Amino acid sequence: MRKICADLIIPVSSAPLRNGVVAIDKDGTILSIEEGNDLKDVSIEKFSGIICPGFINAHCHLELSYMKGKIPEHTGIVQFLINLIEYRNQRNQNASGGILAEEINTAIRKAVAEMKTQGIAGVGDISNDNYSFHVKSSGDLLFHTFIESFGFDPLQAESYFQKALQLFQEARASGLSASITPHAPYSVTPELFRQIFSFKAYHPALFSYHNQESDAEAALFKSAQGDFMKLFHQFNLPGKTFLPTGKNSLHSVIDYFPPESRMLFVHNTTTDAADIELIISKLPESYFCFCPNANLYIENTLPSFPLFKSYPDRTCVGTDSYASNHQLSILQELITIQQYFPSIATAELIRWATLNGANFYYWNKRLGSLETGKKPGINLISPVGPAFELLKDSSVTKLA
Repeated sequence: MRKICADLIIPVSSAPLRNGVVAIDKDGTILSIEEGNDLKDVSIEKFSGIICPGFINAHCHLELSYMKGKIPEHTGIVQFLINLIEYRNQRNQNASGGILAEEINTAIRKAVAEMKTQGIAGVGDISNDNYSFHVKSSGDLLFHTFIESFGFDPLQAESYFQKALQLFQEARASGLSASITPHAPYSVTPELFRQIFSFKAYHPALFSYHNQESDAEAALFKSAQGDFMKLFHQFNLPGKTFLPTGKNSLHSVIDYFPPESRMLFVHNTTTDAADIELIISKLPESYFCFCPNANLYIENTLPSFPLFKSYPDRTCVGTDSYASNHQLSILQELITIQQYFPSIATAELIRWATLNGANFYYWNKRLGSLETGKKPGINLISPVGPAFELLKDSSVTKLA
């Protein structure tokens, strides 16, 4: 048995403890959490900083890890997508299949190793191919795999869905928790939405959805104008015949989502109070996921985080991908949020990064909080400020 003490313990499921002691078994299972009544006990390992549960990376794209440093920053979402697609196509042309596969697989293994070092215990990961399946089935971290389905031609909806279904079946055969999910409003036709949400083979189904990443997305739906038309033209996509709705993207498509859906709305960069109210009223099982460093990387802007403070149990944090981030660290995401919005307390951010994600993915019996009988991983955050605020040089050490 180990006894671990820090200046502040944030169990998440209960009030923070100053100078508390966590006792854990040799396999990391929590035996007890107590106030530090006898800190002179020489068996107690004493640390400076904050102890909290292992993090949940609620949104990641492991398969894009080989693009680290390859996609320019601050271009906006449309040019980002164009650059990403062109880089991928270029690599496919210039490297043989075996060499490219090894490059991608090596980058994925490094990314998973980094996430473990950064105190991440569970990951919601997007897949459009099977490159990450072997690593994810190794059992080092908990994973849920979202098989993305997308396509721009309404006449090809069945073909798009069958492609996703084949990958879903391969993921399940690999022993992975998986579900088929729509990519984004601009890349999923009404016909494809219906195909995805009528699929009931995996229940309870979890869905991840890229929501309101830019003003260009709203312009596309309101008037069929703006930067997204450039994307459609660049790749000769049927979207150039896109019919405007006069409403933003969320209001244009939300009725396709079944009311009982457990949806993870990701990014929410331009989401406003009315949009949040609409989501909660129509889809009460919804959660919101933020990837602030990716938002800054792509659009150089951030969501209005204070708008979501009324839903403290429905907010999660992700890293997005190495195509849009310099690291895969949940702590770095929290530091960014608090730097821009210092009114959001550290304990609240820790909840976003732990228990909320565990609740969304149904991992809360094991992960997400420091409770007796759980094995959530134990992170030390240090150094921290005098009021336990996060600092630019705060880092995470995985203690268990």
